Amino acid sequence: MSDLKTYEKMIQIKEEEMDQTQKQYNLAVEHFESEATKLYELLKSKENIESQYESQLSKGASIAYLNNFHHYIDSVQQQESNLQKKVHQARVNMYKKQEAVEEAYRELKKFEKLKDHKEEKQRLLNKQVEASFIDEIAVQQYSRAK
Repeated sequence: MSDLKTYEKMIQIKEEEMDQTQKQYNLAVEHFESEATKLYELLKSKENIESQYESQLSKGASIAYLNNFHHYIDSVQQQESNLQKKVHQARVNMYKKQEAVEEAYRELKKFEKLKDHKEEKQRLLNKQVEASFIDEIAVQQYSRAK
């Protein structure tokens, strides 16, 4: 019976580890979504600015406006590049955390199966002991009856 308690304790530990891993994964997902949203907003803003630029070009634009626009676009492209790197890192981190959750789940299931096998063995052993005990009682009753 102490073996079953040991398995139950290990399962409890593995469940706690899985909960922690799941929390870390959820945080990684939130971080990825945050970074991806920032990139999306930046790209959306860049698209709006470029359409305004196209509109201004058709109307005619000053050299100062063109210089300002190109400096702004360079700045936005640098931000875009940095955000793309952050999004990529966040995605990689999220995938690693997902793999950790899957591994924790497999470990938990492994211990649950071990516990189930141990319970089944114990049940069969108890059944054999019970059958042996019943056989012994039957033999004793038979020998008393003679």
